[in-house]
Amino acid sequence: MVADISQPNFSDFREDQHGGHVAQVNTLDWNCTGDCLGTGSADPSLLLYKLHPNGLIQTSSLANDKVPYSKKLPGVAHSNFFLIWHPSDPDRLVSLDEEGIRFWDTRSAKITTSLPVAKKLLYAVWTPNGNEVVVTTSSNVNMIVDVRKEAIAKILSNSVEVNQAAISPDGRSVLQGLGNGHIAVCDYPSFQNRISLAGHMERVLSCKFDPSGRHDQAPPHSPLVSSMYFLSGSHDSTVTVWDFDTLMPVKNHYNYDSAINDASFSHDSQYLALGGDEYTIKINHTVTGELAHKITCSGLPLALSWNPKHMLLGFSGESFPPDRENKSGMANVNVFAPKL
Repeated sequence: MVADISQPNFSDFREDQHGGHVAQVNTLDWNCTGDCLGTGSADPSLLLYKLHPNGLIQTSSLANDKVPYSKKLPGVAHSNFFLIWHPSDPDRLVSLDEEGIRFWDTRSAKITTSLPVAKKLLYAVWTPNGNEVVVTTSSNVNMIVDVRKEAIAKILSNSVEVNQAAISPDGRSVLQGLGNGHIAVCDYPSFQNRISLAGHMERVLSCKFDPSGRHDQAPPHSPLVSSMYFLSGSHDSTVTVWDFDTLMPVKNHYNYDSAINDASFSHDSQYLALGGDEYTIKINHTVTGELAHKITCSGLPLALSWNPKHMLLGFSGESFPPDRENKSGMANVNVFAPKL
């Protein structure tokens, strides 16, 4: 298994590329144990990449019996917009495509539940207990899916554009990134608005809670405070880190030069990865905002996901040296990882 690094030297990391898709990779996410990376594409397909003990991702299909480390999920006939793994079951995930919401058992590579939806789906997030999934749509609607009943339990309309949502670890609060640049902090499951934070000048696409929770046990000399954080990433090219207790900003990250499409906390919450409408991923220190590393990509990094257990970053778009001429590679899946 990959060793954890308390103070990583990102200049000593390597960027590994992996094929499998033949069209743009729209979404990716690690499972809860950090040993499998799921990816969704416009080709259309969903692929699973297993983390090998030597730290590499093996990418051959199960159809190739010689390298049985990855799996292509059958029954996918439409472009995949988003996928996210179950919070505690490493073999279950939910995906969103042009036809609706699909729940998967990846051990059997089969769909367990399929819910047709006539709206364009954007994002999904599980409740911490895995009993519900909140799905946002392009028509400013939130849907709460009851996983056990295999049905849409509630539909909630909004007066403004809603994008990514995030549910707090205790399952009592939900964040919503809005088209007016605000972050709505609401009670869950009622979605009763508690406060609207005017954090950005343009639409907010990314909202996430930090994965390590409260920081009472932060390492000595760590800049992290005891509170829990969340982030908001916007088309105004900024990412803001917020204190969830006070609902006050901790740090604004200004060093990205274009619209932010995705942002992700590292597993220990010490770092943020920022990706958007430029051919770079920037890794910043969460609280200080200092740039720790920059990854140059050949395609726009549409999706980012830090591994929940290790200092590994998965992202879409091919990485390449700055002087490389051939910059194609939007169909690749990439992992930024320590050299072995």
